[in-house]
Amino acid sequence: MLPAKYRLKSREDFNGVFRQGRAVSNDVLLMKYKKLESRELKIGFSAGLKFSKKSSRRNKVKRWMREAVREMINDIRSGWQIIFLINPKFPYEQIDHALIQEKIRDLLGKAKLFRP
Repeated sequence: MLPAKYRLKSREDFNGVFRQGRAVSNDVLLMKYKKLESRELKIGFSAGLKFSKKSSRRNKVKRWMREAVREMINDIRSGWQIIFLINPKFPYEQIDHALIQEKIRDLLGKAKLFRP
C-alpha cells in the first residue's frame, strides 16, 4: 500500500491538478501533474465510471496503479502533485499489473519526473 504521506486526498488538490496541471498520456493511462511549492510528493489515482460500471474492476485497477507507484516511489522526483487516470477506452481484459507498471514508468519518463 502507498504510504499515507504520499497520497493526494482532498478534492481541492485533485481539482487544482486537473485545472492547472500538464498532461501526458499513452494508450493505457493519462497522467496529470503540477509543480508544488514544497518538496512533497503527492499522488492520486482515478478510474471513472466510463472505464467500468463495476466498482470491483475500478478498485482493482487503482490497487495495481498504487502498487506500481509504491514500488518506484524512491525514483520519482519530489515537489509534484500527480494524478494517474485509466483510459476508459482500453479494454479491462488486457490490463494487468505488469502493463500498468510499464506504462506508469513510461509516463513518468515522458514528463521527466523519473530518476533512472
